[in-house]
Amino acid sequence: MKRTVFALSIFSLLVILQNTSCTGNKYPKETQMLDSMKTFIAKADSAVKTIDSAKISGYATQVMNDDQLIQMMHVDTMSPGAASIFRSFNSVRWSLLTIAGKKGPLLIELEKSQNQLGHLSHDIRHNLVKADSVGFYVAFETKKASELMQVATMSVSEVNRQIPLYTMLLPKTDSLMALLKAHKKI
Repeated sequence: MKRTVFALSIFSLLVILQNTSCTGNKYPKETQMLDSMKTFIAKADSAVKTIDSAKISGYATQVMNDDQLIQMMHVDTMSPGAASIFRSFNSVRWSLLTIAGKKGPLLIELEKSQNQLGHLSHDIRHNLVKADSVGFYVAFETKKASELMQVATMSVSEVNRQIPLYTMLLPKTDSLMALLKAHKKI
């Protein structure tokens, strides 16, 4: 019994040593770059998560309610200044709703990219990727990650640009809506 266990142990040890790569990471620069990209994707992911979809939906609802009231009151003509304010207000709504609609899919893609970068880094570090394919996979994943980071950055900056515009236009539209409710021309 002891001989069988000893023989199985020696055999297992030989199999493990044969299947284990004795060489280190052949592509340290590539794995370091992938790990850095993974960190940047994580930062982009946290930045996108700061976008408050509920707040954006509330803003969009406010604009839609104002638009519906204008349509219900059959306002056919208004001053060029009032029309400009309402067009700008509507533009803000569309921008914010576009960003809110992108948030969910963008978060999913950022998470997928982060996982893919981690897996690829692991596989390259442990020499599990064919040498002729390493460059292709690294280039593909870093390009995809870079594009996702650009979309995330643009989305966050667009929200940061549109919310102050909304805040600036809201009092003006509220005063115009008060005039409409009092049946005055705007």
